[in-house]
Amino acid sequence: ILDEADEMLTMGFKKELEATFKETPSRNATWLFSATFQKRVQGLIQDNMSSNAQRMQVEPKQIVNRNIVHQFALCTREEKDGFIINYLKGQGSRRGLIFCRTRAGAIRMGEELEKVGLSIGVIQGDLSQKDRDKVMRGFKKERIQFLIATDVAARGIDVEDLSFVIQHQLPDTMQYYTHRSGRTARAGKKGVSLTLIEPSERGQISKLEQSLGLEFTLVD
Repeated sequence: ILDEADEMLTMGFKKELEATFKETPSRNATWLFSATFQKRVQGLIQDNMSSNAQRMQVEPKQIVNRNIVHQFALCTREEKDGFIINYLKGQGSRRGLIFCRTRAGAIRMGEELEKVGLSIGVIQGDLSQKDRDKVMRGFKKERIQFLIATDVAARGIDVEDLSFVIQHQLPDTMQYYTHRSGRTARAGKKGVSLTLIEPSERGQISKLEQSLGLEFTLVD
């Protein structure tokens, strides 16, 4: 079973994947799981799987958790840190995940939030596996209240009882929005997905609403 096939390719492990296929010629069944079905994944299938391989795909409008309340706030770039700090300080004991697009952005935000006394952990691509595991243990055991992550680093995170997800910026693709927001409202519970956008990006919210069949609420 190969999980996160798209990210394995994105991160430069094509040779390792091909070697794995080569070393297991007698396998009876092969499953590839991929959050996004890019041409590179299709190429991997054509080169390494039988011609009768079956593809199962969930339609975008069917994969959005209906227990999530989708919200957005209009902020300039300079206002976003202050907005997030105020939001987190008002959460009481509730726990959540904050997404940043880049490693540098995640590190910078972690430093800013720690300065005001918030309980913060950061995971990003430069962390060693040992350090990542340490942060995740602290988060799962609730020694850390809020976790900041990049999209790649957040792959595989499965933590229950997250009340909200904050998206510091809109993700690059519709699929990433679904993955980010789906970290909350698990096991039948309710949650909030809050996206911070600049005024010039207002139209992107309408696109998400139309593409995913959602309704976003503007919050102050």
